[in-house]
Amino acid sequence: MKTILSLLTFTALSLQAEEPVNIPSSKENFHLFLLMGQSNMSGGVGLAAGDTQPVPHVLKMRYAKEGDEPKWAPGAHPLHPRRPNKKARFGPGLSFAETYVADKPGVVVGLIPMAWGGRSIEQLGKGSGIYSDAIRHTKAAMQVGTLKGVLWHQGESDTVEQTRTDAYEKRLHRLVEDVREDLGNPQLPFIVGNLAEFYGTGKDHKAPDRVARITKIKEILRSLPKKVPHTGFVESTDCTPAARAKVHFDRKSCVLLGKRYAKVYADMFAKP
Repeated sequence: MKTILSLLTFTALSLQAEEPVNIPSSKENFHLFLLMGQSNMSGGVGLAAGDTQPVPHVLKMRYAKEGDEPKWAPGAHPLHPRRPNKKARFGPGLSFAETYVADKPGVVVGLIPMAWGGRSIEQLGKGSGIYSDAIRHTKAAMQVGTLKGVLWHQGESDTVEQTRTDAYEKRLHRLVEDVREDLGNPQLPFIVGNLAEFYGTGKDHKAPDRVARITKIKEILRSLPKKVPHTGFVESTDCTPAARAKVHFDRKSCVLLGKRYAKVYADMFAKP
């Protein structure tokens, strides 16, 4: 049965890869979003039937090694690059794009998925290969579209030890600054999502010192809009876990988070 499902998934992905894409002729109608972070952005729950079907008016940029030209593909799961031995995952990116584009006739969303599971902010920041890849792919996308913002969901790996937690706020603020500088937009919207409310209740993460570090990272994420201009914050209230480990969001929570990212983005531009 697993072999049949694997073949079906492979076939669906192959067909998806061969499907032509229509990029808007006007850069102003091709709205680009860079997706960064770790596993709760790339997805911590497996795919289900229908997930490989493209979402209308949404494209994704496929990962390309340095020296190769990144290609656009229909917007469907899986979004983010993964190691060959890792299963494809469901995350909040497409829910965000589908919500964002719903009231924008003529607009196509281009997602640039560059999140990697199990990475600390230092491993994702400037100087890392992952960061360089994110900037390289985004600059390639900007040749045909307009960069509208960055969505960030990360922090779990920085609760592992106190030194990481202590450095997190400085590294987060520096990351926002670096991304804006390297992409040429000092006011580029940068939205962060909170760690799960249930993170810190699973058996592997409920030691008092770990819970204290988790609480601190949550406070840092929540405070970002008060300290760094043109940033937003997405709360994780009412989200539920994908497994007993209580680290990753389940499918319905990924969808909910995607919608919340879209609302926070819209609210950042709403007239008072």
